Amino acid sequence: MASGNLIAQTDGALSSPIIPGDHPDPSIIRVGKTYWTTSTAGNWAPEFSLYRSEDLLHWASAGAIFPHTPEWADRDFWAPELVSDGGRVLVYYVARKRGGGLCVAVATAATPDGHYEDHGPIMCQEDGSIDPAFARDESGKPFLIWKEDGNSQGKLTPIFAQPLTDDLVHVTGEKTQLIVNEPESWEGGVVEAPYIMRHGGKFYLFYAGNACCGVGCKYAEGVARADHLLGPWEKDPANPIIRPNGVWKCPGHGTAVRTPKGEDVFLYHAYPAGTLAYLGRESVIDSIEWDAKGWPVVNRGRGPGTLQSGLGKTGGIADSFSGTTLDAEWKWPIGHEPQTHVEGGKLSLTLPDGRQQSFVARSLLSAQYKATVQVDPDGGIGLIGGAQDDVVLSRHGASLELWLSDHGTRKTLWKKDIPGDGKILLGVESKTAGQAQFRYRLGTDAWAAAGEPVDLKGLLPWDSGMRIGLVVDGDPGNHAGFGQFAVTAEDSSQ
Repeated sequence: MASGNLIAQTDGALSSPIIPGDHPDPSIIRVGKTYWTTSTAGNWAPEFSLYRSEDLLHWASAGAIFPHTPEWADRDFWAPELVSDGGRVLVYYVARKRGGGLCVAVATAATPDGHYEDHGPIMCQEDGSIDPAFARDESGKPFLIWKEDGNSQGKLTPIFAQPLTDDLVHVTGEKTQLIVNEPESWEGGVVEAPYIMRHGGKFYLFYAGNACCGVGCKYAEGVARADHLLGPWEKDPANPIIRPNGVWKCPGHGTAVRTPKGEDVFLYHAYPAGTLAYLGRESVIDSIEWDAKGWPVVNRGRGPGTLQSGLGKTGGIADSFSGTTLDAEWKWPIGHEPQTHVEGGKLSLTLPDGRQQSFVARSLLSAQYKATVQVDPDGGIGLIGGAQDDVVLSRHGASLELWLSDHGTRKTLWKKDIPGDGKILLGVESKTAGQAQFRYRLGTDAWAAAGEPVDLKGLLPWDSGMRIGLVVDGDPGNHAGFGQFAVTAEDSSQ
């Protein structure tokens, strides 16, 4: 099984990322002494992975909010916002309605790691409704806060507030616009990702602006404040209050939490600089202080804090499949749940009818890495951009094949005949972001290259990082067997 602690710190200081890998749009709450966080799932299931911590430093996997995809939606599971209110836990989230647009929905549970009851969509505007948050006004009245996705139609992007019913799972009354983007400012075409907290008798609306994702991102984080929840709102003249720096780029979309000592911290995402977005947006954390004029200052205005190597802190990824269930860090595309069996140190994948391939995958934790897996008798290792975009080295009996799938169209890059029996090791390594070399090892032979290095630029998703996967392909009913999967960090200077 994989390690329970995903990151381990020993110096007692806040450190980023809190959980290595692709964890964008993070949300955090504290219930009692325990912190809980989740983040955007995108098009990967199970949706909305959960993690818990007692100190903001050491995090462990706690499953997922939705073990099975809610029936009403089929993709784009974005921006979950955890809320602890009135002795229960809620998660407001975004998903795309089957045959329709983006909606805000809500699910509830008795405890953060409990069974979540999905109540379905509660806000579906024609242009799309995304990035929900929750707040109570000065009288304690509950409100849903969200963004109308006008930028998807070339429009402005208002952030609204609308009253919630007492059960917090339905909207009521009329919506009120809080702020809207100013296209000629740093905000560009977007303000989004609202989060509201109170301090010193005022409301503070944290929000992100400009382009969120991909290699051309321009994201940053701003703040506005008001005496009343419904405004009027004043934007901080110092915006954006979180800017990129030499270590992190495109920071934004966060949630604040208060420690037992009364200190405020802010959890948000950013791309590690120099990785060309291949790791995706990682969850970073910094302290909030308050200046003499009552405005929040995050990490003293220096941008996101210290970058820690995820693989270096965890010793990498290792899964020997020693239990009887698949580790929670393995994911698959929504609507493509694999047929898996774990027993006796082996993961078995079976190709379902009607599929060209099937896989389980997990986030990469470092831009430079080496991954290996034992294959017995057949199976493949791949770098995954999405359900129909990947590059895979696979074995079928007496043949090895390196192939690229681009929007479902498959192309062979390299092929070689090999001995048809016995275990084989397959691997892939990257010393340069965006390029990977696949390899194989027969018995006690030395590792050999499987074709030429592969350019991954065409596989990179717009809004998430690359993943590494274990693959079964070929004819329906084919079986693939895997053991001793490992990923280690590589020094790009060597």
